[in-house]
Amino acid sequence: MGADHIAGEKRNGRLKTRRWLFAIIGFMVAALVLPTSACQETVIPYRFTFGSASASSTHYQAAVFMANIIARENPDIKISVVESGATHDNLTKAQAGKLDGGFAVTWDGMAMAYAGTTLGEYVGHGPWEELRMMPGYVHNYVYVVVVDEVDDDGVRIETLNDLDGRRFSAGIAGSVTEFNIRRQLEAVGVEPDWVSASQADIVNMAKELEIVGFARAVTRIGLDSSMLDVQSVRDIRILGWPEEYLGAALLATPGTSAAWIAEDAIEGLIPHDGFYTLGHTTGIFLTTDIPQSVVYRMVKAYVDGWDEYARAWPTAADWVPLETDLELLTEITKLVEMPPLHAGVVQLMIERGYDVPAGLIGPEYQGDDVPGNNDE
Repeated sequence: MGADHIAGEKRNGRLKTRRWLFAIIGFMVAALVLPTSACQETVIPYRFTFGSASASSTHYQAAVFMANIIARENPDIKISVVESGATHDNLTKAQAGKLDGGFAVTWDGMAMAYAGTTLGEYVGHGPWEELRMMPGYVHNYVYVVVVDEVDDDGVRIETLNDLDGRRFSAGIAGSVTEFNIRRQLEAVGVEPDWVSASQADIVNMAKELEIVGFARAVTRIGLDSSMLDVQSVRDIRILGWPEEYLGAALLATPGTSAAWIAEDAIEGLIPHDGFYTLGHTTGIFLTTDIPQSVVYRMVKAYVDGWDEYARAWPTAADWVPLETDLELLTEITKLVEMPPLHAGVVQLMIERGYDVPAGLIGPEYQGDDVPGNNDE
């Protein structure tokens, strides 16, 4: 065998060895990299955290369903819904940068935060000029729920006046229900011994007779899970507002309204006469930090999917997104200044042919259809 042949064999052997070595190294690198890549979460450029209410509330369920519709139609947007103390808790946490938006009542919440008035936290923050509104939510009925039992003093709570001086919760700590009920009862001269707590603690205290009752906002005429929980241990009743009290109560909380609940309309409650209850409208807020184009897509997704949303949450069936919002805001702005609609909302409304009042359009809106933009 010649020297040249032997040298060639050696070279071929070295080449084969290198090929195998490279193959082994490549396999090892792939084995290390692929599992890591597979475990990495898909990059979603737009991630937001929204506050809702307590997990036992229908508002929480509605928020999750709405977030799912938005994410389904916009894979690059993810909204994480978190449990909270509702309106005022959501707004103050958003001011502190802990939330990107959430549910809040219109006047007795958004308007106060926007102007920097009424609550100490809003006053301390000052006018919140970046606050904006989104469309579409629902009316709430606020029940004054009491345990229907004689207490140690031989008293059964039968009217709002009977709450005077007795331990009573106006609603979840930090919620707009608590905010409103305190002012409404004080406006008619009823001053309970106020108890502020979480919803779970409120329910337990009612079951243990540590409080005589509590206020609770519901989105339909019926009993929610917290009332049914108390009712599993104690009989309950709902106190109506005397007609002569309505004027003073509503004056104390502009933007709220009264509704008549017909006789025996509340399924699961002991037979009852018709009565007045007070209520408020819940909306959705965020800020100018979220771009117009992103909010436009978010709003378009759930506005176009409203029928699906209403099938899952029938309370929403009476709400016509965009149209009902403008009707409601037109009335509320006669009483108090409201934050503008988010620019993405304005874009969709104008695109759909709605006439948006100039006062509800913020300066950041990008479009040719802003009142005054086309003036010569």
